[in-house]
Amino acid sequence: MSDEVVNKSTATALLAGALLGAGIALLFAPQSGRQTRRDIRHFTEKLGNKADAARLELQHTIENMAGDAEEKLREGLTKGMDWTDGKLADLRRALESVRKSVAGEIEKIQSS
Repeated sequence: MSDEVVNKSTATALLAGALLGAGIALLFAPQSGRQTRRDIRHFTEKLGNKADAARLELQHTIENMAGDAEEKLREGLTKGMDWTDGKLADLRRALESVRKSVAGEIEKIQSS
């Protein structure tokens, strides 16, 4: 038998045992059915509230992470653009220097 089948069988047996235990506990509970139903309703409401709180916390965490990522991307983009602008200015200066040098050499050749 494969591990997957054993794991599924174990999980199924565990779930069946938990449900059976819960049913027996309800049958032998020292309080009335009305009180038990009220307790179950209260428990599920609390559980729902906790789930909503966890969902909101997760949502806020994701929003904060997305905001941080966006800010870092913008900073990187700005730095990249500044770097590119600086390199373009350097390239323009180098090209102008080469143009002047070539023009000077052409002038020397023509005057010889």
